[in-house]
Amino acid sequence: MIWRIFAQAFFWALIIFIVAYLIRKKPYEAFHSTAKNRFFKWAFFGVIGYLPVAIPTLMFLNKRGDPVFNFFLGLVFVSLFTLLILFLYFLVQDIVHAAGRLVRYAATGANMIMPNKSRRKFVRQLGIGVASIPFFSFLYGITKGKYDFTVRKVQLFFPDLPSAFDGFRFTQISDVHSGSFDDVEEVKRGIAMIQEQAPDMILFTGDFVNTRAEETEPFIPAWNALSAPMGKFAVLGNHDYGFYGNIPNLEERELNHKNVQQRYADAGFRLLKNENVKIEKDGEFIRLIGVENWGKPPFPQFGDLDKATADVDDQEFKILMSHDPTHWDMHVLNFPKLVHLTLSGHTHGMQMGVDIPWLKWSLVRFVYPRWIDLYQEGKKYLYVNRGFGWLGMPARVGIYPEITVFELKKGDA
Repeated sequence: MIWRIFAQAFFWALIIFIVAYLIRKKPYEAFHSTAKNRFFKWAFFGVIGYLPVAIPTLMFLNKRGDPVFNFFLGLVFVSLFTLLILFLYFLVQDIVHAAGRLVRYAATGANMIMPNKSRRKFVRQLGIGVASIPFFSFLYGITKGKYDFTVRKVQLFFPDLPSAFDGFRFTQISDVHSGSFDDVEEVKRGIAMIQEQAPDMILFTGDFVNTRAEETEPFIPAWNALSAPMGKFAVLGNHDYGFYGNIPNLEERELNHKNVQQRYADAGFRLLKNENVKIEKDGEFIRLIGVENWGKPPFPQFGDLDKATADVDDQEFKILMSHDPTHWDMHVLNFPKLVHLTLSGHTHGMQMGVDIPWLKWSLVRFVYPRWIDLYQEGKKYLYVNRGFGWLGMPARVGIYPEITVFELKKGDA
C-alpha cells in the first residue's frame, strides 16, 4: 500500500512539474511587466516550486476533515486553476495577434510589425486582472464558500395534487459527505438552518458519508435533533455503499454498509430502500417513494422502481427520491406509472461554476445534462440539489451548498 502511494505521488509530481514548466513563461512575463519587483518573481516561482511538493505530500497525508489539510489542498486548486487561466488567456492572445499579423501581411505585403511595448504591457496587465477573478473566487470558496449554506425555495403546481396537500412544504438536502467537513460548528449552523424552515417533512437524497460510517459521529446529535411533523426520510447514495476508500475486503465493506444505514437511523431518518410510504393528511395521502442508488456505470444500479411502486396506483400523487439524476432520464421518464416529482443530487454542480438566475453553467453539464435545479418533461419534474457538503476539492466556487424548500400547490402554474 505504501509503495502504491509513493508511486502515485511521484507520478503526479512529475506531471505537475512538466505542466508548470511549460506554462510558466507567459504568466511570469505578465507579472514581471506589471511591476519590476522581485516580490512578483519570487511569488510566481514560489507557486511553481511548491506545487510538485504539495500535491504528493497532500496525497500521502490524506487527512480529509482536517482544516489545515483542506486549506492547503484548496490552495493547490487555486494555484493550478489560476495558472491555467493565465496560460489560456495568453495562448488565445498570441493566436489572435499572430492571425492579425498574417492577415495584414497577406493584404499589404508589409512587414509583420511587432506591437508596441505599451500595448503589450496593457494586454499582460489585463491578463492579471482576468486571472484575479477566479483566484479570489477560489480563495473565498476554500474559506467561506464551502459553508455558505443557501436556502432555495421552489413552488410547484399540480392539478391532481390532493387538496389536503395544497401548501404542503418539505425540505430536501443531499450529498452531506460527512468525512469532508472540517468545522463542526459550521455544519451545525447549516443543520439549524434546515429546522428554521419549519418544513412539514425533511428528505435526504443520499451520500451521508464519503466512505466510512464513523465520519458521521460528530454530527449525529444535530441531525437527530431535526424534527418535522410528517417525518424524516432518506435514500442511499453511491458513497453510502463503501465502494470507495481503503476498505480491504467484502466482509468489512458489508459491515460498514450496515453501519452507514444505522447512522441514518441514529440521525432520525427512515431509509426507503426500494419501497414507499403513505404521507397522510386530513384523510388524503401522497406516496413518497425511495429507491437505492441507480446510475450509469461505474455507479451502482441497486434501485428498483418496479418493486418500490408495486402497490402504488397510477392516479396517486408520487414523489420519488433517487440519488442520481441519470435515473430520471434513463428510467423514470418512460416509467408506465406517472411520477410527478423526482428529487436527486449527486452532481454537486461540480462545486464550481456560474449559478445566477439568468446563467447557470459548469463543466459537469457535459457529463450530466440534468445537473442542477429544476427540469420538466410533460407532467414530470426533476429537481437536482446542489448538495450540502463537498467532496474532493475542499471548496465551493459559485455553486454553494443548498437547502431546498418545496411548496406544493394545487392547480395549474
